[in-house]
Amino acid sequence: MLNVRGIARFADRHMMPDKVRVTRAGGDEVLDPNTGELVPGAPLVVYEGKAGLYPQQEKIRSRGRDGAWAEEIRAGYRLLLPVEVAELEDHDEVLVEEARDAQAVGRTYEVTTLGEVSSFPVLRTVWLEQRDRSTS
Repeated sequence: MLNVRGIARFADRHMMPDKVRVTRAGGDEVLDPNTGELVPGAPLVVYEGKAGLYPQQEKIRSRGRDGAWAEEIRAGYRLLLPVEVAELEDHDEVLVEEARDAQAVGRTYEVTTLGEVSSFPVLRTVWLEQRDRSTS
C-alpha cells in the first residue's frame, strides 16, 4: 500500500522550492480618513508559504466565422501547493516572493479555476494566468 504522507512529504520537499503569497480582494469598503472617500478594503492573505510554479501551454482549437479551424497556444501556469492549504478561489492573486528562478520573483498571477481534487490527494494543483511582473 502506498504511503500518502510519505509521497506528500516528497512533493513538499522536491516539487515546491518557491515561496508565494496568495491574497484575495478585500470585502467591505472602508472610509479613508484623509480623503473622506470609501476605498476597497485591504486584501486578505489566504496563504503564504511553499509552492512550485510550473509552465503549462494550452492549445486551443476553434472554428472561426468562415468555418476554418484556428489554433491558439495560450501560456498558463500550474501552482503546486501543500495539500493542507485552504481552497483558492477564482481571481485570487499569487505573488512570487522567492524562487529558484530569479526572474520569477515579483511576478503576479491570477487563479483562473478552482483547484483540482483527487481520490489520492498529495498536493494541490491550481491553474494560473500571469498578470504582470515587477520591474525591480
